[in-house]
Amino acid sequence: MEQGSKSVVVISHAREIDFTRDYVSLPREYGSLAYDEREDIKAIKAVVNENLEKLDTEIHFTEKLRGRKVLIKPNLVTVFHDLGMTKRDYPESTDPRVIDAVIEFLQRFTTHITIVESSGRGMPTQAAFYIAGLDRLEKYRKVDLIALEEQPTDRYLLPKAKVMQEIVIPRIFSEVVKGDAFYISIPKMKTNLYTGVTLGFKNAMGTLAYNLRQRNHNHAIDQKLVDMLHLYKADLVIIDGIVGGEGNCPAPVEPVQSRVIISGNQSVETDRVAARMMGFDPQTISLMRIADSDGFNDPRVKVIGEEKITPYRPADPSLLGNWMKENFPRVRVLIGHSKNGAPTSDDHRQFTENELKTLENVCRGGCLATTRYAFDMLFYEGKKRDFELTLILGAGVNQNGSTLYYDGGGKPYSLADISALKGKKVAIGTCARPLKGIVDRYIEGCMPFPNSPHMIVHQLSGTMCSVISPRNRYLIPALFATLQACERRKALLRSGQRIDIPLHHEDTIYKTRGFTDDELNLPYIFEPFEPLTATEIKRLCAAENRNILATFLP
Repeated sequence: MEQGSKSVVVISHAREIDFTRDYVSLPREYGSLAYDEREDIKAIKAVVNENLEKLDTEIHFTEKLRGRKVLIKPNLVTVFHDLGMTKRDYPESTDPRVIDAVIEFLQRFTTHITIVESSGRGMPTQAAFYIAGLDRLEKYRKVDLIALEEQPTDRYLLPKAKVMQEIVIPRIFSEVVKGDAFYISIPKMKTNLYTGVTLGFKNAMGTLAYNLRQRNHNHAIDQKLVDMLHLYKADLVIIDGIVGGEGNCPAPVEPVQSRVIISGNQSVETDRVAARMMGFDPQTISLMRIADSDGFNDPRVKVIGEEKITPYRPADPSLLGNWMKENFPRVRVLIGHSKNGAPTSDDHRQFTENELKTLENVCRGGCLATTRYAFDMLFYEGKKRDFELTLILGAGVNQNGSTLYYDGGGKPYSLADISALKGKKVAIGTCARPLKGIVDRYIEGCMPFPNSPHMIVHQLSGTMCSVISPRNRYLIPALFATLQACERRKALLRSGQRIDIPLHHEDTIYKTRGFTDDELNLPYIFEPFEPLTATEIKRLCAAENRNILATFLP
């Protein structure tokens, strides 16, 4: 926070009514009197107005945004509405009713409002806007929509960062860095496979260039997200807890009617309050601990409102636990790591249950969560679960010169044991590259493309992905938006504008140029890209075409 300013978090509770109607996609009557007269809409507008007016009384944020450009960043990683899953809706994305209510409030003070998002590979943002009904909101409220992956980018260096010393962001966010635009983050209150919870400053992951999102999306993900705070922070965080989500986001999550809006001008403290209200001790969440350690907290924060707890079921990234055993009983999972505090042994004994938990979570933010996502997707697609498969993750545990992997019972497997196993075998992640010669399929990446394990499991289990089947009502619009985004990205490249960094698949801290003593004291440095050459443009356009295929093929 700026010197002399104060951190405030405001909690407002909505009426005790059912909000699980049209909480993922705006209904057809949006923009009509019938919409405005609905009890859920009146209740959401009332709680949003009450919340923001209380916050404004404390910090006068409307004076800071009056007449200015405002960027609103919701969380639309996947809008699970009529996508062919077992249920029609899942509360994965920010409630469009809440977005609409926030915009209605803001338009009392400014008319320069832009909704910005990058949903990530696999779900083009233009399709997410369409599925959520934000294209209709755009016309009705006269705001702008921008898909960030279709924008030119700027590069900055972060001398104080511990993981992400180079950051590439859409150029429109340079307006936030310079203070020319007012930035509002509107995340969904939900649990997350990679980071435990996904709230205010986790929502900023969607402002990174595609390939940079992949880099260090592993055991270093929490530090990487905290490093982003050196460049910019949301001026306002408004957490949508009207219908929260519990489960394994980015896979579908189940609804939790928290019926709450939480707002604040300090993202770490706003997230901390939300985490407590979800029933979690913030000190158990790595994101929070690192943010505190790096000085991004504010112990003087003022919290207004009742911290009423609505317990959320924690995300479960485990591939060795009971959920996998019960739902995919013939899938054998072997895990082995030799870094980041992984357990070791001087003999080939079985690992204990606690050792297995430690071993599995050595790299939660990478291959573990990405692979678990694949099985959660199959579960929510309603696919068969009795297929046989062996999955291997990690580089193995080095025990007296032998490389060992461990199953859910703690039993060790040598490379020879794995080679002798019958049935299909898949090795996942850059660390597992040495297994390429003894498995049927190998998936590169640290982390892999999120959809790669998902599509491999479909392929090897003989099932069809519902999201790319006729069951998905939005399949054709999503395919069209994917191709359209690819062409727009290539057009930027051909005009000489960089849109990303090179894609690498290594577990390493990527170093930038050296810093002078004066630069080491700076939070960030604008570092212009080198001009694109004709050869680079041709190579990068070809890479864009390959990435289209990677979206749908393993």
